Amino acid sequence: MKTSNKKTKNLATPGKPMSQDEFVSLIKEAEEGEFMSEKEFEKKFNEWRLQRKK
Repeated sequence: MKTSNKKTKNLATPGKPMSQDEFVSLIKEAEEGEFMSEKEFEKKFNEWRLQRKK
């Protein structure tokens, strides 16, 4: 799964505070994504790592 690049706002810029509503909307957007269990992640990670060793 790839992240979308539709946001052009740089959230890492210091000195530019974010409103509470913006913060809550970012959290809600992140929670809507697909998640996998710890076992599924470990399996995919190990497969990826083995492919990288070749």
